[in-house]
Amino acid sequence: MQRLADEAMRAFLTGVPPPERFWQPRVDLHETTESIVVKVELAGVDGASLRVHLSADDRYLTVSGHRHETDDEREGRVRCYQLEIYFGPFERQITLPTDVRIHRDGITARYTNGILVVTLPKRAIGSQQ
Repeated sequence: MQRLADEAMRAFLTGVPPPERFWQPRVDLHETTESIVVKVELAGVDGASLRVHLSADDRYLTVSGHRHETDDEREGRVRCYQLEIYFGPFERQITLPTDVRIHRDGITARYTNGILVVTLPKRAIGSQQ
């Protein structure tokens, strides 16, 4: 308990979050006539580190990965005036609409210019897939 209080105080005083904690990227979620579209803001994240998982019940989409800060970027810092960019592991669980069924075989993901777009096509009414 004391460790958590110490970490919270250190984060408050320095503006730096505790190490090895997940950060959460920003997300947009919208529906079209044919699909659910999830956009995740991931500037500076290597696409090779990205993982996308849809829960078995089609209710949650989880996006995870890691944004690395190199030693070169940290080297030479004498004083930091503002640190707002999170580095390290991240995970974001997005709750999907409960009234939409997903066609799992048609899911696509595209990562361009720091934006991950996951398109989850809707399953046709009466379809078993």
